Amino acid sequence: MAKRSRRKPKKSKPVTQLHWNVAPDVPVNDFFKYVDLDDPDDIDQAIDFLIDDIESGYYLQWEAVMHQEQRLPLTKKQNKALDSLLYFSDEDKDRILYIDEVPRPKEPWYEIARKIVPRIIEEPFRTDAGMHPAIYEGWPMLVEVLETHGQDLSLPPEVNNPLAIFPADLQHRFWLQVCFDALSGLGQEDELTLANPKQREYRIEWFLQCLKEHKDTVQYLDLSLVTLLTRVIMPPKDEEIFVRLMAEQLGLPSSQARLAEFL
Repeated sequence: MAKRSRRKPKKSKPVTQLHWNVAPDVPVNDFFKYVDLDDPDDIDQAIDFLIDDIESGYYLQWEAVMHQEQRLPLTKKQNKALDSLLYFSDEDKDRILYIDEVPRPKEPWYEIARKIVPRIIEEPFRTDAGMHPAIYEGWPMLVEVLETHGQDLSLPPEVNNPLAIFPADLQHRFWLQVCFDALSGLGQEDELTLANPKQREYRIEWFLQCLKEHKDTVQYLDLSLVTLLTRVIMPPKDEEIFVRLMAEQLGLPSSQARLAEFL
């Protein structure tokens, strides 16, 4: 057995450029080998797997290894991640081929995210349609994990923060979809209607609060009641009540009034 060794790479300023082309004899993990992005069930799993891989440090560790291989500077967290790896010197010049029996990712985390995330947006959003958890939870969960763990991950050259890998328009459409969660289920069952006082009270309050929290999205998308109802489809009786309550709550002079001005 070869002598065990630990390397402590020199600490340097962080960089984001990393080359992902590897030698043919280096094993890689293809994220999409067992994931079909045309299968809604697989989309749910794909989001969960991506979030878990970021949260667990899988990408952080491998990017630290690749930075060392390419003689690129490392962030403090990358240094710490690499320093925590114990491996053996061998005839292959100390190349790390597996971490916890899993090879390095075939492509960057952000390329994987760009392939998955657009699949979890529903336009228009139908309140009476049964939807998978990723539609409601996928985007806010990914945002949270990137805000917590994304600052030390690699980025494409055109962006300077993890969330910026997604176009602004897509981000705003997702935040509006998050707000539509307050209306989800309307029309699925007889009691799930805004004609029901209990449903009406909490749903409208929840929806308005969400719009206020994402007023920049309302402004960016230039939403009025008219344009809002092209993005969310609900049963006619619920739509009539929805329009009336929104106008009353916000004091809208007309259905064409810009909502952002009244939030």
